[in-house]
Amino acid sequence: MEIKKIKFNIFFLIICALILIIKFEFFLNIYTILKKNIHSRMISSYGYCYPLGYGFIKEAIKLKNLEKKNINTVNSLNKPKSYIFIYSFKKQSSKYEILINFDLDKLKNIKDEFEIIYNKKNCYLIKYKND
Repeated sequence: MEIKKIKFNIFFLIICALILIIKFEFFLNIYTILKKNIHSRMISSYGYCYPLGYGFIKEAIKLKNLEKKNINTVNSLNKPKSYIFIYSFKKQSSKYEILINFDLDKLKNIKDEFEIIYNKKNCYLIKYKND
């Protein structure tokens, strides 16, 4: 009788494991990790400009050679802050700011004077003039 109970428990655990593997797409995730590099996986998760602007932030910083500066990011959507992608305590602050998911109308509502350094889609790298 006890052998049947052990076999049933093992069978039940195997079924539960298979259900979890299928539910969480284990094999697809392993394939994605092995096939794609970290940058393309981050863009597919956090987006180029929408919703968190990971791709735009990395591209703007690389193009304008701002790796040694902390740049504030502002997202017009109610999303988590995107400065976590680039922030470091060792970097110095800057006059630059990255605006994510901003329309031209929202840009006009900014009170401080600034110039647009780089933009793509609805994402902007700006530099404040007054600071």
